Amino acid sequence: MRKNDGFTMVEVIVIVAVIAILGGILTPMVIKEIGKSKMTRAGADMAAVATAFTQYYADTGYWPERYDGSNDRRTTLRNYDCFYDNTRNLSGWDGPYLEKGADNGGARVAANRTDGVWDGVIDPWGRPFRVVYGRAGGTSVGGGIAVVSSGPNGRFDTADADALLGTATDDDLVHIVTSRVGL
Repeated sequence: MRKNDGFTMVEVIVIVAVIAILGGILTPMVIKEIGKSKMTRAGADMAAVATAFTQYYADTGYWPERYDGSNDRRTTLRNYDCFYDNTRNLSGWDGPYLEKGADNGGARVAANRTDGVWDGVIDPWGRPFRVVYGRAGGTSVGGGIAVVSSGPNGRFDTADADALLGTATDDDLVHIVTSRVGL
């Protein structure tokens, strides 16, 4: 009788088929879990930004802002250099308030785009967060601050008023920093 030195062609085909079936079953599950982990990370990153806003306010008595006087009270987080440097010469400033950031011509900013790629405090999909200042629900007194991620689709679908209420649209994510800002 002859000794077998390897696998038969049928055995190899069966093994390859089993691996292919397992791969077909597991791949969608792994992709779904990766998507969930990105959403979780975005939420944690937005909470860290909210903490930076709150700590800045606690130290200085002022909310960090980059409002330019237009009717559009939103901006990307990239414009906030006050988290890294006392740009307004406020007493009590004890930053930097964000650990992560990007260089922009020698200055430290929250996020910066170089050669089409964002760096710094960005969401898991590689884009900067949006900061919204305003009055929630059209109220005439007070206001709030919200941090918004455009989510996987890269579009900001959430209206500012909804963001200030903590309501996200489509795949956006919203984190309210505060609902007590004098505007």
